[in-house]
Amino acid sequence: MQLPHSITQKNIRLSYILTFINNSFFWFAPWLLFLLNYITFPQAAVLQSIGLLTTVISEVPTGALADLIGKKKTLHLAFLLTGTGEIIMAFSNSYPQFIISYIILNIGYSFYSGTMEAFTYDTLVANNEQAKYNKVVSRTEAYSNAGTAISSIAGGFLYTIWIGLPFLATGITKFIGLIVSFFIDEPRVDTEKLSIKNFIEQSGRGFQHLFDKKMIGFTILLLTFGIFHVATYEIIDDITVIDYGYTAKAIGVLYAAAVVIAIPSSLLYERISRKVEPVKIFYLGIIVLGLHYIFTPWIGVTMWTFLFLMRVLYSPLRNNALSEILNSSTDSRIRATTLSTYSMMRTIPFVLLAGYIGTVSERIGIRNFDALFFGLMLVLTIPQIILLTKNKFKPEQIVQNVPVTVK
Repeated sequence: MQLPHSITQKNIRLSYILTFINNSFFWFAPWLLFLLNYITFPQAAVLQSIGLLTTVISEVPTGALADLIGKKKTLHLAFLLTGTGEIIMAFSNSYPQFIISYIILNIGYSFYSGTMEAFTYDTLVANNEQAKYNKVVSRTEAYSNAGTAISSIAGGFLYTIWIGLPFLATGITKFIGLIVSFFIDEPRVDTEKLSIKNFIEQSGRGFQHLFDKKMIGFTILLLTFGIFHVATYEIIDDITVIDYGYTAKAIGVLYAAAVVIAIPSSLLYERISRKVEPVKIFYLGIIVLGLHYIFTPWIGVTMWTFLFLMRVLYSPLRNNALSEILNSSTDSRIRATTLSTYSMMRTIPFVLLAGYIGTVSERIGIRNFDALFFGLMLVLTIPQIILLTKNKFKPEQIVQNVPVTVK
């Protein structure tokens, strides 16, 4: 049964608003500086791994729950928990308090992860408009970057007033998102009745799809790249800018500038994807990330900043391409489950290695670690890209092989 076109349009508009709200991280620039007031850098790395361990444990169950109880209810939970966790973080000043905050936060972000993307795609599917997804995902990425840009600049200044204020502002914003989420309409897609048996079966279908014989080669590349991608955005970018001497305000301006220049490329994705296959856009994105960091030991702050901005300029194209690849190759009934499964699997290595990354980078120097770490990424991923290109991987040919029986 289709959604009325007016409802589809309303859902998409509200998804843009919710994306903007969810990505308004006022702590985006000074979060590590905030933690370093109370704990050491290796402790901060371990804290990140604790938060991500929570994500690993809750990622697939929350994705399966989204497919079974609906995306709307799942988004309610996401904004409620993230808002609560952010406010707790604002008033925390000890390691145990940080741990509690991180656990609540990451459970909340697990509910959001995959759910919003699945909600948007399923809204289009319900009205047989999934061909418009490349346009929608381009705008979604632009709203995401706009939210981060505005909050990043504001957060750098809020930090100078009170170091917990960026987290408090983020928490309040999340509760606004909770209110907005009540106005969306649930996409009408095939689903199953919620039961323990169906919940357990649903939780395993993401793995089943990702390791389908036609998908497994790309999945292995995704997981290899995901290891380095998670580490980059969880800790490496932040420790590197601090190593280069950036202050809280300067980090805020840098990160804001980065996401602002990324907005045009987000909007251009629709046009680019008509001429270049999403898989090729994604492959190039992997190489761009590696090339940014392997030169770090030999360049100064000006050149590193330039390369950082160029990398971020391309990032929306890579992210949008990956989103289109995963969604176009996945059935609606297991979409949130599959996206959450991938998110969980790429996170596990960082959870295990976060403390090691913190220790080694301090021992050999952060910039030397960057070059070795991303040199390894290129060595591991380039042969896989060559093989997948040779085999002509086509994600749109996989969706019909999803083994799901609706009851």
